[in-house]
Amino acid sequence: MIWSVLASIVLGAQPIADEGVVSGDTRFEVVAVIKVPANPHGIAFSADGSRAYVACAGADRIAVIDTQRNEVVEELAGGSVPLDVMLEPGGEGLIATQFRGDSLVRVPIGGGKIEAVVALGEGPSLFMPRARRGRQYVVCERADLVYEVDPNGKPARHWSTGDRPYPGDATDDGILLFVPNRDAGTVSVIDTLNDTAVTQTRVGEHPEGGALTGDDVSYVVACGGSDELKYINTASFEVVATVSDGIGPRPFSVAMTRDGRYGIVNNAGGRTISILDVENRKVVGRLAVGTMPIVVRMHPDGKRIYVSCEGDGTVHVIRMTRQSPAPPPAPDKKTEVVVMGMIHSGHRTSERYSLDVVRGLVRAIGPNEILTEIPPNRFDEAMKEFRESGHITEPRVSRFPEYVDAIFPLLNEMDFRIVPCAGWTAQMSDYRNARLGQIAKDPARKDQWAEYEASMERMERELDEIDGQDNPRVIHSTRYDRIVDAALEGPYNEYFNDDLADGGWDNINAKHYALIARRLDAIRGRGERVLITFGAGHKGWILEHLHERDDVTLLDVGPFLDRVEQGK
Repeated sequence: MIWSVLASIVLGAQPIADEGVVSGDTRFEVVAVIKVPANPHGIAFSADGSRAYVACAGADRIAVIDTQRNEVVEELAGGSVPLDVMLEPGGEGLIATQFRGDSLVRVPIGGGKIEAVVALGEGPSLFMPRARRGRQYVVCERADLVYEVDPNGKPARHWSTGDRPYPGDATDDGILLFVPNRDAGTVSVIDTLNDTAVTQTRVGEHPEGGALTGDDVSYVVACGGSDELKYINTASFEVVATVSDGIGPRPFSVAMTRDGRYGIVNNAGGRTISILDVENRKVVGRLAVGTMPIVVRMHPDGKRIYVSCEGDGTVHVIRMTRQSPAPPPAPDKKTEVVVMGMIHSGHRTSERYSLDVVRGLVRAIGPNEILTEIPPNRFDEAMKEFRESGHITEPRVSRFPEYVDAIFPLLNEMDFRIVPCAGWTAQMSDYRNARLGQIAKDPARKDQWAEYEASMERMERELDEIDGQDNPRVIHSTRYDRIVDAALEGPYNEYFNDDLADGGWDNINAKHYALIARRLDAIRGRGERVLITFGAGHKGWILEHLHERDDVTLLDVGPFLDRVEQGK
């Protein structure tokens, strides 16, 4: 991140588009070039987006840009080599990194003296492009450390990285942090929930920046020494794809558009940005900007992209617009939804709710889509294994026989889409299990734990009394849901939900349902039939929230069971 590196770079001719780049219905074009003080880097925006604050490292200044007039309206003192800034929660000051040193400072926006905030490791450089759940991360490039800081810049924790870390990115829930290590050629993966370093994934030469895809399935890292992008799966932490065609010299970072469709890659060894089609993993064009584009930040409106160009002291503003008219509204037809409670390994041993019954129900329901308890970052590998060999060994998916022995094989005879909708992660599970173990041994919570155990025992007893352990008719009844909800919404949720973070009962169901709702929103009005397959304990929670939607018609499982039993 040393800004004086410019002197050592030889710029070459680039195949560029001055008139803009069009991909499908989206057009990218430069609409403004703003001159700023020397060596601009990180950019932050006011809450309303009317101001952009640009850290100008070579001038020790922070340029204030009016984003409507596209001009610098003020300069603030920035300290010693400010590489990046972030806005304070109240909007009255900026927190700036001091690359020549080891500190963060506060810069009053309305004028006043710069104040020291805290000393970190040597060489603090860039923040993440945006905070996650109120947490921000900054790397200390010469100390091989990454710090978690609060919105006021006060550090909470830090972790060791590989050699010479560059700015990282975190999953939307803030649990996994990915930090590229330039000199090590690796990406550090840090589990912030369990406060541990998970692994270092080897990638291309000189990884210098990256971003999570909108669905958190992949981390895309720019490898400046090998002029390529690497996709890292966020479950296996393995490189699953490489993109090099269309990437310019020294790709420095990746910034994702708000809709997640495109990644903006700044080619710091030249004068272009590459526009990445994220899903199809291909570059759709390159756009001319200034010399040595070093940092890319998205404006809060989601329509403008700001690129600071270190070599010529400019900020280029790129506008992203939809070229074609909006498609006509979909027919106003409700989505038919069936929620099927699964008993997982019990399907292999139960006669009444066997895998044959599962297969029969899916055939009888005839869904267009099946929304499954599979995490999105596990799905591609499972599907690849199934297509190549007919067998699935992916750990999370293979534990559910309803998928590996029923639903996936039914793809060979039926036409439906499998959609992964589980919010679960291995890190959440590890944290939940460890935290429950601590609570169980805590004398101060003895009564809570006893009440929780009693409620679970009561649930099992009541399910036995109504023949509800593996009877599909009982499982798909409101009585079953009331019994299960009384236990899981009772002491377990009341006492432990907050303790278990994202793995708490309400919290994990909310994450599941957010993915379900997103998919239902995407197909709203088409009149499709959707089957939702989650563990039977989740069924009542999901149904309660589906009842709040006005675009779905809920169908009972009973009539489909009748057809299965009648052999139809």
